[in-house]
Amino acid sequence: MNFWRRLGIRRRLALLYLSIFAVGISAFCAILFQYFQNSQIRNFDTSLYNFGVDITASLEVDFVGRLFLVNSSISEAGKLLPFHLGGSFFEIRDREGKVLWHSRSLKDKLLPLTSSTLSRMGKERAIFQTIRPLNLGLESHSPDLRLLTLWAQHDGWNQPLILQIAVPLDLPRRERRDLLLFFFIGIPLFLLVSGFGGLWLSKLALLPVHNMTVKARGITGVGKLSERIPVPPQRDEIRELAVTFNGLLDRLDRAFASQDRFVSNASHQLKTPLTILKGELDLLRKGTLTEQALHEGLESAAVELNRLIQLVQDLLLLARLEAGQDTIQLTPVQVDEVLLKVVARLQKLAKLKQVQLKTNFMADSEGGELDVEVKGDEELLDSMFENFIENAVKYAPVDSVVELFMNAGPESVQIRIRDSGPGVPVDLRQKIFERFTRVQPSNIVPGSGLGLSIAAEIARLHGVKIDLKNNNPGPGTEVELTFQKV
Repeated sequence: MNFWRRLGIRRRLALLYLSIFAVGISAFCAILFQYFQNSQIRNFDTSLYNFGVDITASLEVDFVGRLFLVNSSISEAGKLLPFHLGGSFFEIRDREGKVLWHSRSLKDKLLPLTSSTLSRMGKERAIFQTIRPLNLGLESHSPDLRLLTLWAQHDGWNQPLILQIAVPLDLPRRERRDLLLFFFIGIPLFLLVSGFGGLWLSKLALLPVHNMTVKARGITGVGKLSERIPVPPQRDEIRELAVTFNGLLDRLDRAFASQDRFVSNASHQLKTPLTILKGELDLLRKGTLTEQALHEGLESAAVELNRLIQLVQDLLLLARLEAGQDTIQLTPVQVDEVLLKVVARLQKLAKLKQVQLKTNFMADSEGGELDVEVKGDEELLDSMFENFIENAVKYAPVDSVVELFMNAGPESVQIRIRDSGPGVPVDLRQKIFERFTRVQPSNIVPGSGLGLSIAAEIARLHGVKIDLKNNNPGPGTEVELTFQKV
C-alpha cells in the first residue's frame, strides 16, 4: 500500500490499466488454449477414425481363413497422417475379445479392452481413449497414446470384428507446447510494450492537467488573480476541473477585490469623523472651555461616534453581502409583515421631518386574502426596506406624504415607494446605487452614501427587480420592487 501511495497518478493509472489488461488477456489466452486443445483432439480423432476405416478396407482373408492386411506397412502413397505410424499399435479381435491379428510392435502385449468398453460398443460405433503405454508394458517413445476402438466388417468374415488402433499424441503435444511457448514469451513482451505505451498515453492524457498545474503555480500574489487556467475544448472531466478552478479564482478575485474596496472605503470614510472626533477631544482636554462649550463638544463627539458605528455596521453588512449567496439563508417570509415593522420603526423619523407615511396594500382579487409570501432573509429584507423608505423620508419636503403601495399578483409581489422630493436625474439613476455616491442636495441631507448600495446588493441576492423612475405627474421619485413568489 505504501508503494502504491508513493507512485504518481500517471504511474498508478498505467499500472492499473496494465493489471486489468494482463488479467483480461491471460483469461482470453486460457480460454483460447482450451478451445484449441479441444478442437485439436477432435481433428486428431477424426483423422484417426478415417485411418481406422482405411485399415478396415485393407483387411483380407487367406485360403486357410486367417486375417491379414493387404498393405502390411499400413501406409499409402500420398496419404498424410497427423501421427507417427512407426510407434503405432494395431490389434483385431472378434466380438468375444479373442485376438485374431496384431502388429509386430505389440509383441506379446495386448491393447486394453475392458468389459465396460465392450458394453459401450453396443451403443457407440467408435470409442476414443487416452492411455499410457508404460502402464501396459508397451515400448513407446511417447508418454501418451490415443486408442481407437471401433467395429469392422469384412465380406469374408461372418462376424463383426473389433479393430483397435493406438497412435502417439506427439503432434498435438508439440503444437500445444509451441502455443504455450508463444503465450509465455509473447504475453510478457506484449504487456511490457503495453506498459510503456500506457505510460506515454497517460502522460498525454494528463498533459492538460500538467499545463493547468504550471499555470496555477505561476499565479502568485493578489496581482495575478485575474489570470485564468486555459480550458480544454473537449467536454470531459479535465474541462470540468479547469472550469471549477477558474470559478475558484473568480471567487478569490472578488473576495480580495471586496477586501481592498472595504479597506479603501473604510479608511476614506472613517478619516473624516475620526479627525473631527480627535479635534473635539483635543479641545476638551485643554480644560479651558465654558460649560456650554463643553456640552456642545460632547454632543458633537457623540454624533461622530454614532456616525462611526453606523458606518462600520454598513461596511460590515456590505462585506457580508458581497461574499454572495452562501452567507444568507433563504426561508419563506411574509413581505407585508416585514414592511409594516419597518414603517412603524421609521414613524419617529417621519414625524421629525414632518412627513406622513401612508400604506396601501392590495390583493390580486378584490376581497381576497393577501398572499405575499416570498423566499428571503427577513433581516436583510428589513434592512433593504429601511434604506429605501428612510431615503425617501430624508429627501421628502416638509408636510409631504411618502406613499407605500403593495400589489399581490398570482406570481409576483410589487412594492412601490413614492416620495415628493427633488427626484433623480435619468443619467444618475444607476450611479446612485454605487457606494459613497450621493446626488444633490446631498449637502443638506446627512448620510454616508452606503444605504442604497446595501439595498441594491440585498435586492440582487434575493432576485428582486429594482425600477427607479420619476413621478408623473408631479415631482419626486418612485422606487418599484418586484418579488417573485415562492
